[in-house]
Amino acid sequence: MKEDLLKEFRNEYTMKLKMKQKNDKDLKTLMERKNILENSPLIKSYIELTEAINQLKNNTCSINDIFSSTLSEFESKGLTDETNEIYFYLGSFDIDDHGNEYQVDRNDDFIFPLFNCYMDIESKKVIEIPFDDADEFEYKNKVIITSSYPDALMITDIRNDYFCDALYEGQEIACKKVLSRNKKNL
Repeated sequence: MKEDLLKEFRNEYTMKLKMKQKNDKDLKTLMERKNILENSPLIKSYIELTEAINQLKNNTCSINDIFSSTLSEFESKGLTDETNEIYFYLGSFDIDDHGNEYQVDRNDDFIFPLFNCYMDIESKKVIEIPFDDADEFEYKNKVIITSSYPDALMITDIRNDYFCDALYEGQEIACKKVLSRNKKNL
């Protein structure tokens, strides 16, 4: 990912986080005022304040929501076109007599896979590598091989951890962390 896009991503996330913190502070202030007005005859003010509180409650979102929406926006802008070439191992596959792909154990002594699939952690682009070239590919690249085949939730969690680390600590540290947390042998 380009450093200037990471900086823009970080700035956008920080701005949205500050907006959330301001909303939280405004909500707290309004709640305190509401409690005072509950015992006063200023019913009209109380009603207006209650409406304002409800409006702020409806406009708040979690930090995870802010992160996810900001990441989605930047992915659509090409944030992940240039990557650090870290790949998930998605599995080894063969093709049956009808041309259908099916997953096989890469260490099976009886069924030899035709190819392995890998997905770039940043761009989500999937590539197929002939099984005979897989060891060389895994040696030359940074490949995350989990103890089980990764599902969509696992991939999303690992990607979010990676982008969060990149956001707060920089790409180099994010790369090291994602690889040290997730590299396993099948």
